[in-house]
Amino acid sequence: MRFVSPVALGLMLGLASVSMSAPTVAVAKEKAPPAPKLSAEVTKPLVAAQEALKAKNFEAAKTALDQADAVAKTPADKYFVHSIRLNLGLATSDAAVQRTSIEGMIASGGAPAAELPKYEFFAGDFAMKAKDYDAAIAHFKTAADGGYPGSAPWLLGAEANFQKAVSLSSNNQISPAGKPFAAAGLPLLKRAIEIEKAAGTAIPASWYNRGFSMAYASGSPDSRQWGEWNTAADPSPNNWRSMLRSYQDANRQMTRGENLDVLRLLKQTKGLLAEYDYGEYADLAQKAGLLGEVKSTIDAGRASGKVAPNRLTELYQMADTGIAKDKASLPASEADASKAATGKVAVNTADAYLGYGDYAKAAALYRVGLQKGSVDVPEVTTRLAIALALSGDTAGAKENFAKVTGGTRGDIARYWVMWLDQKPAA
Repeated sequence: MRFVSPVALGLMLGLASVSMSAPTVAVAKEKAPPAPKLSAEVTKPLVAAQEALKAKNFEAAKTALDQADAVAKTPADKYFVHSIRLNLGLATSDAAVQRTSIEGMIASGGAPAAELPKYEFFAGDFAMKAKDYDAAIAHFKTAADGGYPGSAPWLLGAEANFQKAVSLSSNNQISPAGKPFAAAGLPLLKRAIEIEKAAGTAIPASWYNRGFSMAYASGSPDSRQWGEWNTAADPSPNNWRSMLRSYQDANRQMTRGENLDVLRLLKQTKGLLAEYDYGEYADLAQKAGLLGEVKSTIDAGRASGKVAPNRLTELYQMADTGIAKDKASLPASEADASKAATGKVAVNTADAYLGYGDYAKAAALYRVGLQKGSVDVPEVTTRLAIALALSGDTAGAKENFAKVTGGTRGDIARYWVMWLDQKPAA
């Protein structure tokens, strides 16, 4: 069991400052549809508004449009009033007028059916910019359902849900009220990614990062999958750390041995980024009696600048003073392992060699342990695979990781294989 659990704060902090964006699409000036049937009362002020717009007499255009709006009766009347008012909003760069005009065109009942998905999309964009996330969510959904092309309505629909969730957050935590919005955004983002992949477009790593951050912060059951996608897209030390730490947090009943193998992987991915990371790793190694691993871990932390020279001194001194005696005992233990009735001595000795970085001897003894039996087969097979991986035998490592299936050990094996797949070929 992990007695102290680090929270992956990096996934919580600044949720509002990280967002996704679709390619910018400008609202085009609306062309008048052909030969509409308009009420006699609305025709004169509409013509006056159009003439005023041509002359760039915007006040006169507004006055004429207000007059037209007051007498508009039919869906076509209302649609044309709003479409010309949209052109006024574009000419004056008035986003509020543009938004109300687009929404009026949609609500008029007179818009061409084929144009409605486009109008819904632009209405969603205006709502997003106004931080009216409820309206944005509704508009982007209608645009996507209506067949607006590309990933944009799905992507921005996801982001609208995420921003709504963030707006309900406090202390960098998604509130219970916000979690349904975060959950609703994840399948939309996944659909946007699928559309881009089908088009052969490279997916920005930030999309996966956004999905993982929102999944983790909201406690989504899909957090693990998003973490793997995020790390596959950008295998940075930060992303590896976030993925593995979030996995630990979701599996707090892991044994010390399981957690030790997670931290060993975190070391290989350069994901030990804080004193806590090195301290936890060294503490688990010490509890397992792996003095060489305690010392090398703290040495690495000090060399990285993450562990000050006066920190973790007690653990370091205990390991440093015991290493000579411990190493001297290993040849005898190795000899005893070959004579023992079970594989336990072989495995314990292999663990020590693994901690000292003698991967060849560790692998050989793990094999002896597995052959003699009476050992934890998933754990020993994992450790054999780790020893092979760190010795450079990638094929042998993968072969043995593949034998570890199910449960926490199976997850750990998959993460190690994920790292092996990302490593450049030797």
